[in-house]
Amino acid sequence: MSEMCQLSINVSIDIAEELMSHLWLIPELVTGCTCVPARGFGSRQHYRNIQEKIRGATERNLILLIVPQASVSLILTHINQKFKSRDCFYWVLPTIAFGYVGQGAFG
Repeated sequence: MSEMCQLSINVSIDIAEELMSHLWLIPELVTGCTCVPARGFGSRQHYRNIQEKIRGATERNLILLIVPQASVSLILTHINQKFKSRDCFYWVLPTIAFGYVGQGAFG
């Protein structure tokens, strides 16, 4: 089995659904994901409205995928080609094990 990793993609809530639609176009690379609400803090944030500016945080979504490490560059290339936004911040973490509780680890 190839080395697995977690690809995390942090995007504005305005574009999360569109990005996920693009991910479903590559089912050979993306078989599922988790999308959770998040807040973005930092100097590179682009506030969508006055409420976000007052709070000092932007409303974001965090899309989490467990994929083979070799697929990460293919997924990012697809996103870059098909999804025209510079508001996708990503990072990759090694995944030691994964699975469903009670069914054993797959990784």
